[in-house]
Amino acid sequence: MDKFDVIVIGAGPAGSTVALALAKAGFKVAVFERGETPGSKNTSGGVLYYSEPLDKLMPEFWEQAPLERCITRNAVTFLTPDSSISLDYENSVFAKKPCNGYSVLRSKFDQWYSGKAVEAGAVLIPETIVDDVIWKDDKVAGVKARRKEGDIYADVVIIADGANSIIAQKAGLQSEFSPECFSVSAKEVLTLPSEIIEERFNLIGNQGAALSYVGSSTAGVEGGAFIYTNKSSISIGIVAKLKQLEEKKVSIAELLDLSLIHISEPTRPY
Repeated sequence: MDKFDVIVIGAGPAGSTVALALAKAGFKVAVFERGETPGSKNTSGGVLYYSEPLDKLMPEFWEQAPLERCITRNAVTFLTPDSSISLDYENSVFAKKPCNGYSVLRSKFDQWYSGKAVEAGAVLIPETIVDDVIWKDDKVAGVKARRKEGDIYADVVIIADGANSIIAQKAGLQSEFSPECFSVSAKEVLTLPSEIIEERFNLIGNQGAALSYVGSSTAGVEGGAFIYTNKSSISIGIVAKLKQLEEKKVSIAELLDLSLIHISEPTRPY
């Protein structure tokens, strides 16, 4: 029977942070990840803002993490079908290390970050689904996992597998899910030469932009759209309320196509 001090379910940023901190403190930690590698099932693309707690946990993390660009430009654009108005803020000081924020590709960042927890002593168990927690004497004592070796036991189980965690619901920590409480996101990553990205977004060197769109970018569905610049690609996506997608009978993929029509010219608004 395998026994750990702590089991962490989910190897995203939250799960890897707690696993890293506990492993560095000398605890025996196991981390379950259902994807082939941490981040492989993540579609998020966004900005990692400078974090003092993360800096304390991993001093000067920005020198080793797979970060994309320093975000020096932030803009919010309000769209109607035939007009737009933008609030655009740019500050070159944000390019000085440690940068105020960095664009990241989660498939790269999550894998690197979980690797730091492994280097500190945590045991990563990928491609494994956790079906439930194990109860003993009215306390959680481990997890039931889909693996040949069977169940794993621990003094503490930390659930870090996302907002729609079935495990949290089974453990009585999460009420029944409702579509009104959730949003869904879709994203495309388009490869572009770095010089083209810098030209079209008015950037210099490793500077980056984070652009947000609200209004007709989501065709009447509550939500918004975004563009983030990476080193040699751009992340374009939308976030929309799940309940409204059901009511309007439109899929998130269809809504992304509609949004691309409204934000298809990624240049500075005049």
